[in-house]
Amino acid sequence: MMYQREKLVVLKSSASLFPNNVSRVTVNGETFAGVVHKDQLNIVRPGTPEVEPRLVEAKVVTSSQSSLSIMQAAWVKVSSRTLLVLATTKGALFYDWDGSVLLYAHLLPPTPPDAPQAFTRGIAAIYSGYVCVGVHTGEVVVVRVSDEEVRTVEVVKKWHTRPITTLASHGLVLVSGDDEGVIKVAQDDQLDQGFQNVCCIDTFGSPVTCLAAWGGQVVAAYLSGHIRIFNLQCGTIIAEVCGHARSITGLDIAKESGLMLTTSEDSYIRVWQLNPSSSDLPVEHKFGTVEENVALCGGAFTDDVGSGFFTTGYDRKDIICYAM
Repeated sequence: MMYQREKLVVLKSSASLFPNNVSRVTVNGETFAGVVHKDQLNIVRPGTPEVEPRLVEAKVVTSSQSSLSIMQAAWVKVSSRTLLVLATTKGALFYDWDGSVLLYAHLLPPTPPDAPQAFTRGIAAIYSGYVCVGVHTGEVVVVRVSDEEVRTVEVVKKWHTRPITTLASHGLVLVSGDDEGVIKVAQDDQLDQGFQNVCCIDTFGSPVTCLAAWGGQVVAAYLSGHIRIFNLQCGTIIAEVCGHARSITGLDIAKESGLMLTTSEDSYIRVWQLNPSSSDLPVEHKFGTVEENVALCGGAFTDDVGSGFFTTGYDRKDIICYAM
């Protein structure tokens, strides 16, 4: 398997340095990529790079005069709708897919001046019609999305004892990770009783930076550079890989092929093959390349097969595109 560096797509503003800072959505057959810079989201079309990038600026009206920063941006598909969700230091903002209309805002309560910085981080959609967003308090905000409205239905109290860093979902299952390295798996029982705990995966001594759920497994990436694969139902560890020398900042799985993309602050991009039906070789390395002196801050496949991917790095004003 070999990917070739194909092109650069210019951004209007440079990429901020935090994990999961590359997102993707396909609308009407066209693929869009998103990259955050402070309080702005760059939206570009890798397939037609000559088209002017779009900027979505996160704005909320609050009593606090402090500035707002986006901590993560993601597109979610739920209840036949595609929404853009911005997890910020003020709360979670829900837009139509292109960011032109703010549909709903779940704002965090004001915090005392001496309190740690408030933020939301981690975005995942549940098949039953919910979008979940993680909070620095360890809580999870659950927002109901229907064809008619978007509204908060529940704030799950203290799901974690530490700040949530990332969320992932698969069907009715929600997976959450925190800055202590603890991972929790829960499932929506669809009986109006909220999320029921499935299992808890203990810390390995390093914060979880990225999560994915696929093929009955949880894939977790860590600040330490490790990748670990767990059974989704019981939390048993299946495989452990020392994938990168520094923090892993991007993790994406091509759902139709089982290819997995990882990016890291160590400048390396790696593509792996997940084999959930194999106990002898649950994961194998397929491709690797390096972007010299670039602290990569996210990556995403261009489609569900994994025929290409794009990534970017801290302070870069472009997206780097690779194709087979």
